Amino acid sequence: MIQHEGDPSRCAVLLPGVRYFSQAPLLWFAREAAQARGWSVVEVDERAPGGEDPFEWMLGQAERALAATSAELTVVIGKSLGSVAATMVDGPAVWLTPLLTRPDIATALAAARSPALLVGSPHDPSWGEGELPDNPMLEVLELPGLDHSLQVSRDPIASLDSLRSVTQRVASFYERVEGSP
Repeated sequence: MIQHEGDPSRCAVLLPGVRYFSQAPLLWFAREAAQARGWSVVEVDERAPGGEDPFEWMLGQAERALAATSAELTVVIGKSLGSVAATMVDGPAVWLTPLLTRPDIATALAAARSPALLVGSPHDPSWGEGELPDNPMLEVLELPGLDHSLQVSRDPIASLDSLRSVTQRVASFYERVEGSP
């Protein structure tokens, strides 16, 4: 786990995917957007050990990362596997390509009582084949034509455009939950 110093009262907690680590573009720029606003960041940068259930491992990592901050305002940003933390997170969150095909995650999102931003693509089976919950606390950014990494295959410029859109929405989400322009 890596901790980035910033305002101790505001913290972003980054939870990776199975093969999408905190240094990958979506999580990298979610961290950059938080730090640009002066937030502290707790970043889970490990891989699930072989032979261990990745979902149980991620829940443990999420618990440790959340325990590492005493911030008054914490926003969890989970990518794919990291979205299993929706089953335990009560506060605001950003779920990048949440695994909507998993009933436990879809149920947790449907019951969310804090603002959450969900980002995905109907072309990603973990999103498109799942059930998008009907909950007024959920803000949804759906980007057609993207894969599970929210990229356009063999088109780096279009992928950068997608990354820009996601980063702008994440930055706006931070602004809204902290209540400042």
